[in-house]
Amino acid sequence: MEAVGEVDVLCCHIPPAVPELLYDVVARRFERGSEATLELIRRTQPRYALFGHVHQPLHRRTRIGRTECVNVGHFRGRGVPYVLEW
Repeated sequence: MEAVGEVDVLCCHIPPAVPELLYDVVARRFERGSEATLELIRRTQPRYALFGHVHQPLHRRTRIGRTECVNVGHFRGRGVPYVLEW
């Protein structure tokens, strides 16, 4: 994550290690989250952090400082893709 540096949009597979983003309501368990991603978001405050991994999240989005964190990977279950409007 250190090599990424400052960006406007951070895209990764695993969400930042925030409990409400990690809990899968269908599987009824916490999935893996990334402490390194969370630290990068806290330090650099990108405009958006987009990720997947958790198929049916308890919360599909949250804010960390000014960063809007959005699970964009569960569109198949909802049938609606996420569209980022700048």
